[in-house]
Amino acid sequence: MDFIEWNEYYETWYGGDPKKMRENLEAIHRAFPGKPVVISEYGYCACTPDRPEDDIRRAKILEAHNAVFRDCPWVGGFIFFDYNDYRTHIGDKGAGVFKQRVHGVVDVFGVRKPSFDVLRRESSPVGSLEARREGTPLSAVIRTRKDLPAYTLRSYRLRWTAFGNGAIPLDRGESPLPDLAPGETVETRFSPNDRGAGQVLVEVVRPTGFAVSGFRL
Repeated sequence: MDFIEWNEYYETWYGGDPKKMRENLEAIHRAFPGKPVVISEYGYCACTPDRPEDDIRRAKILEAHNAVFRDCPWVGGFIFFDYNDYRTHIGDKGAGVFKQRVHGVVDVFGVRKPSFDVLRRESSPVGSLEARREGTPLSAVIRTRKDLPAYTLRSYRLRWTAFGNGAIPLDRGESPLPDLAPGETVETRFSPNDRGAGQVLVEVVRPTGFAVSGFRL
């Protein structure tokens, strides 16, 4: 095989903690030193009576385990399981058409849990986004990740939305970003048309239109 896949459920199915998980991950690397390891599943499932839904724990597992994966250069990728709570005949929550596994960052109707924002941040190729008010125009500084997930950003855009009192959106605009390799930084300037705007939401947007990073100023 070209690479090793490992379903990693420390702190859930397997018990243990990130330290024990790291020891197991290092043992896998010693057994297959020439092959990258892909974490094919990890996350938190409220799938047994003694394990209730705990979205705070789901978010903490996501962050703590990612930190270990990123510290291991032989880890080639990691796949969080999963995006949504899903209906299944082997579900342990609900009844009838609502029989389900509670495993996701959104529920069965697609309503976002707080862990959604953590997953978006952890899955973003943008390492940091900062926006500053230094007169007009405003400026945004974008730095891409050098660790996972790291890849060249192509056809990404900067999008800004200006809000007035009562969180009323007043203006929105976009500007293209240059291609950005892992670890690169770029500063771009922008000017909302409505000078009476208060808070401004600044986002980095994929070619598909989804935001991968956001900053409010």
